[in-house]
Amino acid sequence: MYLLTTVEANSLREKISRSIQETDDNWCVLQHLLGCCLLAQARYGFHGVLKERKVHEAVRCFFRASSRQRASQALQDFSHIAGLPQLGFDGCASHAAWKLHYYQWVMQVFEQYNSSEGACQFALAALEHVEEALRQGDDFSSNDNESATNIKGRMWANVFKFSLDLNLLYDAYCAVLSNPDEESKHICLRRFIIVLYECGAMKVLCDGRLPFVGLAEKIEQELAWKAERSDVLAKPNAYKLLYALEMHRHNWRRAASYIYQYSARLRTEAILKDSQHVSLMLHERLSGLSAAINALHLVHPAYAWIEHLGEASSFPSDSYQSKKAKKTVKDQLAGNEIQAQRLQFYIDIEKLQNEFVLTSAEYWLSLSNVKWTFSGKDKVPSDVIDLLVQTNSYEMAFTVILQFWKGSGLKRELERVFSAMSLKCCPNKLGSTSTGTNVIMLTSSRDAMVVRGSSDVVPASQLSSQWETLEHYLETYKSLHTGLPIIVAETLLRTDPQIELPLWLVLMFKDNQKNRTWGMAGQESNPASLFQLYVDYGRYPEATNLFLEYVEAFASVRPSNLINRKRPFAVWFPYTTVERLWCQLEELINAKCNVDQCDKLKRLLHGGLLNHLKLLKVDSDDVLSSAAYHWENRKVVLGGAL
Repeated sequence: MYLLTTVEANSLREKISRSIQETDDNWCVLQHLLGCCLLAQARYGFHGVLKERKVHEAVRCFFRASSRQRASQALQDFSHIAGLPQLGFDGCASHAAWKLHYYQWVMQVFEQYNSSEGACQFALAALEHVEEALRQGDDFSSNDNESATNIKGRMWANVFKFSLDLNLLYDAYCAVLSNPDEESKHICLRRFIIVLYECGAMKVLCDGRLPFVGLAEKIEQELAWKAERSDVLAKPNAYKLLYALEMHRHNWRRAASYIYQYSARLRTEAILKDSQHVSLMLHERLSGLSAAINALHLVHPAYAWIEHLGEASSFPSDSYQSKKAKKTVKDQLAGNEIQAQRLQFYIDIEKLQNEFVLTSAEYWLSLSNVKWTFSGKDKVPSDVIDLLVQTNSYEMAFTVILQFWKGSGLKRELERVFSAMSLKCCPNKLGSTSTGTNVIMLTSSRDAMVVRGSSDVVPASQLSSQWETLEHYLETYKSLHTGLPIIVAETLLRTDPQIELPLWLVLMFKDNQKNRTWGMAGQESNPASLFQLYVDYGRYPEATNLFLEYVEAFASVRPSNLINRKRPFAVWFPYTTVERLWCQLEELINAKCNVDQCDKLKRLLHGGLLNHLKLLKVDSDDVLSSAAYHWENRKVVLGGAL
């Protein structure tokens, strides 16, 4: 170190003219020693800006040392006289070959001193002399049998390494593109991706700033290799990077395939994680499935499908219109049993949507600490609906039903759900007389539900919320199944025969009827259905009042609608059920049960029926008289015409 510092001091004091520099070979030796001195000082004696200045001066000195024609011989003679290690430049037949060797030697010196900037400059300088050195017939690489491609590949790999050390990502990628040695290029590319991945700079690959120039497929392969061997929850996530990369390239199907692989890995590895990460993994699965669906929506419907895991790499590019559509593939494989089995590996938007819905159900159940795992099969287990209803996840339950059931199956599942929801409104299974506050009832309600023989009290607010929820969803889905009000009312009456049906539920039976002058007929949930439920479950006062309500409405028709009432078969009442009610009241009277009440109801029913039958007789007589009158008028008209 002292020797090199002395050399530097003397060289700075010495005045050397340009003519001396051009003729004196010792000047090359002096620049060489000065470069070594400055480089050593930069490593051991300076920091920051001063260190960078020393490195830049050392670079200039080494370039000056190699600029003379006799620099090679001068440096060799000096090393021999001074007893220094040989530089290893013997046998170079041309100045270009010597420069190539010298620059590689200096590059290694800078690398040893951890100066990547200087090493990169001399690696680039060495690259400029490879072709000329070989063209002049130099035998410097005969010992290693290196071709120009191998030498350039090695030098570009060094440029790549030094650029990465300097965090010059764009320069490092350009070095990869410039590397003519395919093996070296792929090694550097893999290292480049690993470095980007580890330093969180993978967006550089996806923002379009780096030209792929034939490396797109290789980059994709390296990312896929990284994704398969990384933790599925690692950040940044290689699957998401692949998705972003393919979306940027407008390769929608590949993007959907990679993000679906991410979701599938989350599903298979979720059982290995603790319960604290289940909700997180389910949320990530939902995001992946949603992204896959969105990507496939950008593809023509005939090609909107992906292959199952392990076959994604065989996709044709989306830009080619000659690729086979899914329907064509199905037609070709229809007659081949072995190939037909491959159809199960094709996943279209419908299957992705089904999986998304079931994964959403699993996610909502996990939030309630209920464990249920989607098996990956298309068939929906019936228990998932029951679990969703038990955890009050009604919106999700209806979403699953609408996604997987149609026709009669849809109605059956809706009936099951509304029956279960109705049961939650009947905490007193032994027979309650109220339904809670904030619910409009036919009779007043108390502030809490008390189970007979028990000290348990159901808060009024909780019960009221159940009623409001039932009303909301019944209003929403009764258009899909008009018999849902019957299911709700029957469940309530069967569970608690003493319960008072809420007014909004009773109005659903009545409001379906367009005109009360037509009796108790109507849609599936009509007044006659409610009347029959009242009779079936012994609610005789409500049944009698309901029947009399419609009988009176029938009798009090306005004159403008009188003609409609007198039309044959335009009016219908459940006379068979009325007869059953009459018989039930007589049986109770004979059994001495509630004699006064039953007798009163029987008299009301008798009076209403008597008035109704009298009105029907009058209407019938009017119809006959009107028919006879019109017949006589017709005979007169016909007689006059004859």
